[in-house]
Amino acid sequence: MRLYPLLSRRAALAALCSPRLVGAVAVEVANDPVRAPPKWHPGHYVFVGQAAIAPDYVLPQFRGVQRLYAWSDLEPAEGAYDFSEVERDLALLSRAGKQLVIQVQYKAFGRDARRVPAYIQGPAYGGGVYRASSGAWDPVIWNERVGRRLDALFARLGQTYDAAPGLEAVVLPETSTSAAVGARSQPGVDAFSLPAYVSALKQRMAALREAFPRTVVIQYLNYPVSALDELAAFMRERGVGLGGPDVYPRESPLADPRAGVYRLYPALSGLVPLGAAVQGPNYSVAAKKRSHAFDRGLDRSSVPTTPEEEQPIPVREHLRLARAVLKLNYLFWSAHPRANFELVKQMLTEPDLAGDPAGGLMTAVPIKAFLA
Repeated sequence: MRLYPLLSRRAALAALCSPRLVGAVAVEVANDPVRAPPKWHPGHYVFVGQAAIAPDYVLPQFRGVQRLYAWSDLEPAEGAYDFSEVERDLALLSRAGKQLVIQVQYKAFGRDARRVPAYIQGPAYGGGVYRASSGAWDPVIWNERVGRRLDALFARLGQTYDAAPGLEAVVLPETSTSAAVGARSQPGVDAFSLPAYVSALKQRMAALREAFPRTVVIQYLNYPVSALDELAAFMRERGVGLGGPDVYPRESPLADPRAGVYRLYPALSGLVPLGAAVQGPNYSVAAKKRSHAFDRGLDRSSVPTTPEEEQPIPVREHLRLARAVLKLNYLFWSAHPRANFELVKQMLTEPDLAGDPAGGLMTAVPIKAFLA
């Protein structure tokens, strides 16, 4: 790992957790993009989805903000990149001493939603997209040309921002296909196979890891169940962080002790970064049930719920899952619904958490967090 030329790797990593790095050497290195140090600010972050980062999301009890940036916005035309929103957000957060977490969003949710550039279409791209269960259009990343275009985006982002002190992490969306791909013919899925899909996921992770050697990278992993162990082993080998879109402390397939992804977190703790999200549907049982219906293309309003299910799950339960089971370094809290987020803000000001910059999460730098 290229860190400080006068320090050992162990000493350099230890310095990351110190409020002061190493004086003049740190200043020199931070200004040198070739030797810029990795970034490590574990703790709680505000998750805003694709909404703009408003000043009221810059809060003292959070280390920064996670935001989704659609592939179609970052590359509106082939090879033409627009990182203006990333620039704006980095500037806003850096002025406040906060960190930015980018999620490169190439998956979509909702009828006819699409996060893939318009040029990704037609036979040359294996059809370009496929229809997910919610009615959204997602990219056929197992097509070689589609994959190369994503990798090119990662490379350009890395060239631009890997050395940026304010960029904390880059996240890839969940591995679920969000559709019964291969079960029925549709444009874009004729070439699908599970081995091809798993290989494509590995290639995207490897490309992102290479593009960001000094920045935490995290893949959200949840499905297919049969591929979880293979993908987790690859992530451990390459130093790709493990995460997911759901920190949900109620009954869930994710918590299945034999097949769920939650069982994989403890074994990777201390080896790779671990960061996952409490998204809006995770705040109550009723919201989760409606989310499942939406993902299947059903009307959310038709889902029967009880008054008890409508009540917010105590946010301490999410934190307990994150700490005791998942061993997280990063926890991304959805700012919506606003009423639930207010409970998170209040919790993080309570005495047992307020004095800890990481809010009780794991702070040791994982062995493979950054490339050697």
